Amino acid sequence: MAQKVEKWYPGEGKLTPGWTIIYILLMLGFVAACARLYLGLGATTNLSDGYPWGLWVSFDILAGVALAGGGFTMAAAIYIFNLKKFEPLLRPAKLSAFLGYLMFIIGLFFDLGQPWRIWHPMVMWNPHSVLFEVSWCVMLYTAVLAIDLFIIGLERYGKESWVRFFRDIYLVLVVAGIMLSTLHQSSLGALYLLLPEKMSNLWATQALGPLFFTSAVIGGMSVVILESLISARAYKRQPEMDILPDFAKGLGIALLVYFAMKVTDLYARGVSVWVWDKAHFFFFLELLGTVALPALLLVYQKVRQSTTGLFWAAGLSAFGVVLNRFNVSLTSYGGYRSFSYFPSIIEIILTAALVALGIVIFDLGRKLLPIYKSELSGQSR
Repeated sequence: MAQKVEKWYPGEGKLTPGWTIIYILLMLGFVAACARLYLGLGATTNLSDGYPWGLWVSFDILAGVALAGGGFTMAAAIYIFNLKKFEPLLRPAKLSAFLGYLMFIIGLFFDLGQPWRIWHPMVMWNPHSVLFEVSWCVMLYTAVLAIDLFIIGLERYGKESWVRFFRDIYLVLVVAGIMLSTLHQSSLGALYLLLPEKMSNLWATQALGPLFFTSAVIGGMSVVILESLISARAYKRQPEMDILPDFAKGLGIALLVYFAMKVTDLYARGVSVWVWDKAHFFFFLELLGTVALPALLLVYQKVRQSTTGLFWAAGLSAFGVVLNRFNVSLTSYGGYRSFSYFPSIIEIILTAALVALGIVIFDLGRKLLPIYKSELSGQSR
């Protein structure tokens, strides 16, 4: 049966300080977007020939896609490894993943010199380009996530015949989503192999693709935990503490695997890490503070069974993924380039507005779609 569709107002229609800040950021973001499109990149950003990619690539694109890794990670865990007990985490992960890819697309739109040509990879194929492969995988996977949310919407409105049709082909969507995510998550790392001589050898490695993929799994799992804890507090519901401790154990294992991959790669390449400079500071902050530390915290059952402990461990590992993307795309060039870069106010405002827009859309999805276990009404997926 179709569920009753309620009207949606951001934050349940209450003008709280948090929603006031979000509204302000959205208005400022609209002004910044108009300025960027009218005045161009040169007048509104601090990008240059030395740093042609800045905040929008590092955060909106690279970090946004990595933190959206919960969608394909949860699909693989549930439908391939048959870990059905984590199914209540799947739908919020799909919604969060869709928002991450929206951030990617919108961020890319403003980062392009001629954004109205963003559709060109669809008809102007260059199969020898890494960016071509990334473009197609992102477009196709975003479509898969949109179909996922469309199915959930059909359930909400009681379109059972359509729901049965999509369920019959759902395995194809799952396989396509996992395959496409694996390709572009690793390819975003492989993209930087085009210019290893311009990067610090702390990050310039042939293993960058597998490292990017593994850290995307970590980012996705971290966001799944954070989303459960934060949304429980925001929407006054109980977090899934019956399954989150076991899920966090998986996050701890993924962190240890990534740590071992990183250390093994550095040792195999003979990289000297015992140097004190800016690049090495951020390297140690990333490896020890946001990989080793949360992995160590999650070893303890008391931490995994505590909402506070889970919040800090998942928060540290999610921050570590963001820091890694900044390190690869910006920090690693610090010792090579005579240029310097710090984002302009337009770049910062647009990025903050994108985050605010993501919160609004998530709130809308939470209100209009049966996302959480209590809203599923006996539905199996």
